[in-house]
Amino acid sequence: MPISMWVRKEMPARGDRLDEGSVPWEVPDGVLNFRDTPLLVAVDPYGDTVFNRFQIERQLPREVTYLRQQLSHAGAVEMLDELERLMALATERVHRYLWFVGD
Repeated sequence: MPISMWVRKEMPARGDRLDEGSVPWEVPDGVLNFRDTPLLVAVDPYGDTVFNRFQIERQLPREVTYLRQQLSHAGAVEMLDELERLMALATERVHRYLWFVGD
């Protein structure tokens, strides 16, 4: 099930959407795990999952690196490139969050 990736302002309510990923978040079953991708394994396909600046700067880059090693097909590369673009946008200023918006 595809999950949209957004960068929004403010919390806890959904703030203004600054950008939306052009590629949905779709990772094959069995790739995400608590050891190597502790944040991304918790993305809820049926609800919203939000990451703050600290999580985006400190943990998500390691998880993206791991996923790049595991997934090499063109669609995955494009998805991870888009995730990194949104991560950079989210960390440009305070009060920005990376959202994964499920069904």
